[in-house]
Amino acid sequence: MKNPYKRSDIFVCNYSEHAKFENRISAYHVLMQKKCYPQGCLMFKWTCALKNKGKTCIRKFNHIGRLCEGCSHFLDEKIHYQPRIVIDNAAFERFQQEIEEFDEWVAEHRERDLDIWCRVRLIKPRFRKIIYGAKAQLRLEGYLLVSKEGFIGLTPFDDYFYAYLTPQQQDRLRISANDTFDARGRMKLDRGRVLFSALWAIQIQERSGGITWNNSRALVAKNSAVELSDQPESCLHCPYGALADVVIQEKQQNKLVRTLYCLEGYPTPEVCGFQAMEMLDRCHKKQQKME
Repeated sequence: MKNPYKRSDIFVCNYSEHAKFENRISAYHVLMQKKCYPQGCLMFKWTCALKNKGKTCIRKFNHIGRLCEGCSHFLDEKIHYQPRIVIDNAAFERFQQEIEEFDEWVAEHRERDLDIWCRVRLIKPRFRKIIYGAKAQLRLEGYLLVSKEGFIGLTPFDDYFYAYLTPQQQDRLRISANDTFDARGRMKLDRGRVLFSALWAIQIQERSGGITWNNSRALVAKNSAVELSDQPESCLHCPYGALADVVIQEKQQNKLVRTLYCLEGYPTPEVCGFQAMEMLDRCHKKQQKME
């Protein structure tokens, strides 16, 4: 079983915010979150004729928004964006069939206690950032376990799936990359991800002996972490790239987004020492094979 909602090779969209992903967007974002295929979606671009000329707002506002409506200098432009399919018709029909089969499988397994087996690909600290006004707080919520090989129930799952561990579980179990274990958990679909929000009855089958996270190390990493402006693919799959859930507390309702942190403190992938070492290690292994 594979998760077709996480595929980013089906749709592209020219909306400016998607440029950070090279305009490739996940099938989940298009089909489930925005539901913008095939009709597209409308975006509103607000501009001010005075601010465009470097002049001060006559109402003394610092930002352009809904309160500007009715002003003669305010422009509210509607822009229609429509996702474009980048695969051929036959491949898209196969993709739609995959979606249908996956939806049926999720409906059968969602919110049920399931036996799982997995090999850990990565384990990372899981943070939550709370923003209220000008203040922000980054909290350690536990750990995110990433697997790309395992069984969910009786189904072999040959794709990424995720699980949360509490700080107490990780301090006790000390799970690291390439460990294997059996457990029980309850599955849900979270923003297109197959996620176990809780695991219990965890039995370690094989230990890799690799370096692992504990609470002390995670809190030190939190203090040195750097928030990235984009979400490069290389950083998302890096052991030190941690997605944080961001809760922006507002008067009307809370806004939920995600941001990416580098736990090694590198501001961009171009200056990342870890990726450079990874590349050197791959070159060394390739050279050894050739010899």
